[in-house]
Amino acid sequence: MPDVDVSAFAHTLIEDVRAQADADGCDLAEAFARMMLDRFSLDGYTEDATVAMYRDHGVEISGYGLSSDDRCLDLFATVYSPRADEAHKINRPELEAVTRRLQNFLLRAVPGTPRRRNPSSEVLGMERAVAEKFHQVDRIRFIIVTNARSVVREPAMTTEIEGRKVVRELWDLRRLAAWSVSGTQAEPIIAEFPDGLPCLTAPSTAGDYSVFLAIVPGADLAALYAEHGGRLLELNVRSFLQTKGAVNRGIQETLRTTPDRFLAYNNGIAATGSQVDLDRGANGQTVIRRIHGLQIVNGGQTTASIHHARRNGIPVDDVHVQMKLTVVSPDRLDEIVPRISQYSNTQNKVTASDLRANSGFHIEVERIMRTLLAPPGPVHRVDTHWYYERARGQYADAVARESTPARRATFRASNPPDQKFDKADLARFVQAWARYPHLVSRGGEKNFVLFQGRLKDEPVTVDKAYCRRLVAKAILFRRADRIVRDQDFGGYKINIVAYTIAFLVHATRGRIDLDRIWRDQDLSPALREAIAEVSMLTQKVITSPPDGRVHVGEWAKRPECWDAVRDLDWQPSPALEAELADVDTYAEDLQLIQGTSAQDWSDLVDWGRSAGTLDGADQRTAANVAEALRERWTPAGRDVLAAVPLMRRARRRGFRPVAGF
Repeated sequence: MPDVDVSAFAHTLIEDVRAQADADGCDLAEAFARMMLDRFSLDGYTEDATVAMYRDHGVEISGYGLSSDDRCLDLFATVYSPRADEAHKINRPELEAVTRRLQNFLLRAVPGTPRRRNPSSEVLGMERAVAEKFHQVDRIRFIIVTNARSVVREPAMTTEIEGRKVVRELWDLRRLAAWSVSGTQAEPIIAEFPDGLPCLTAPSTAGDYSVFLAIVPGADLAALYAEHGGRLLELNVRSFLQTKGAVNRGIQETLRTTPDRFLAYNNGIAATGSQVDLDRGANGQTVIRRIHGLQIVNGGQTTASIHHARRNGIPVDDVHVQMKLTVVSPDRLDEIVPRISQYSNTQNKVTASDLRANSGFHIEVERIMRTLLAPPGPVHRVDTHWYYERARGQYADAVARESTPARRATFRASNPPDQKFDKADLARFVQAWARYPHLVSRGGEKNFVLFQGRLKDEPVTVDKAYCRRLVAKAILFRRADRIVRDQDFGGYKINIVAYTIAFLVHATRGRIDLDRIWRDQDLSPALREAIAEVSMLTQKVITSPPDGRVHVGEWAKRPECWDAVRDLDWQPSPALEAELADVDTYAEDLQLIQGTSAQDWSDLVDWGRSAGTLDGADQRTAANVAEALRERWTPAGRDVLAAVPLMRRARRRGFRPVAGF
């Protein structure tokens, strides 16, 4: 790992937090929390992380995360100060005080102890989620994140609360700085094997890697996954594994019935590392004691399935797994590991084309954004770049490469911190515009994973036009975020923003003029007014889940929530209608119609006739579409253009098709 200048990182972090606070319209402490939880989620260090700032007598918490398999509950406390000097430190008493406040939150949330203060709806949702999941998880992590330097050098604290293992982990300025220079790699995992793994060393003709073959006990592999979860898996493999389910039924059957034959039946795992510590066993054979930077690049389902089996009471003591470990020179990790992942997954569900397409997309966006100049706007009065940070730390590295303070200031003026965005941001902008607000509501990492899946199924051409419209979507999302913030709804801002944008795209049939937003680097008054109006409507739907839903946060992640928002009765104002772009929606409209059934349109005719809500022309359109679908014809063009708004209007008035959009 390259050396890191902690003092320089401290100043850069403060600038990033200020830019985040300006973009989100929040205070510095909340901006720091949002930035850290987003980064942790995207790297797989935590899952589904949600910011929920709350402080009461003896209680303080910044947010929480819950693993998708209910394995681990993370509670976060962030401690931020706009100081960058070396004297800014956190000592043991301060650390213990933060830990006690997190513990008090947990002890009050589980039994539902009354609070002194009324929290926001987001905090209420967090309390319900913690109370519901506490007795299901194996362990709890108290994660304390600060931009101060820690003077505490002891290992992480471990204790128990009501039979649950609790681990305290500290991310101080030094640890954050080291993490920042690791690029696309998360903080390295160090796997310990006290008994040693007997291994064979394969000959290598290259000097930048070496290969070892070993047999790993299933219990060791399960323990590694229990401790590190999805972070153990290389990013692309983790992404596709999450979308397709981590537990393989065939593997589970072998573990239950013939665990001693698992080695014979299973293909094993392929792993990479940056360093391996070797030793001599009792019989003189070479053994592996420690693997640094361990990542599993093939065999994610095997690893997760063994963990799930042991967690569900299935013994894995007789299970053994073969492992090919490739140890790669640290300076070649970013180049070689993705290729090992690509080739070792070629014959599996995670295909080589999946991995190439996703990495290629992000590389092209980065390449074009570096040269694409945005016109002056209300914030920046000169041409600027929107900086796409494909790998964590790129922006800070680019600033550091400038040799003088004047050159660094010039770089920041040309690449303003408030116009920086990363992969999680990109996925939010695109998914909200694509009308997937329920996926955006699942959190940064999960939404990014699902966005990666869409890239595979719906490839895009990345050119300057695509990147200009990507920037326009970023401006739309961030300006909407400020408008929603000013409404002071009291929580669930990110959900309301995503649903508001998705509904506006839906209601205008995708005719919001992105090219105009790019040219102006801002939103028109009519569009701002529409965002304010629609956000009030979407907020009511999002914060009013039907009976039986656990809490608002979970309801916002459901497709049914999007169905309810789509049925809102709202029409663009004349001012907004006048500035909407002329867009050919025939192909999209035809696809929507072909996803329905003939019966839907026949039912629409009957409903409109009996309710008196459809005139003769509307009834003929619906009848024509019904006949075309029944006979497997393509509906006439005029019927296609008229049918989509007709169905949407009918839905708003109470019509409920079986498969209608």
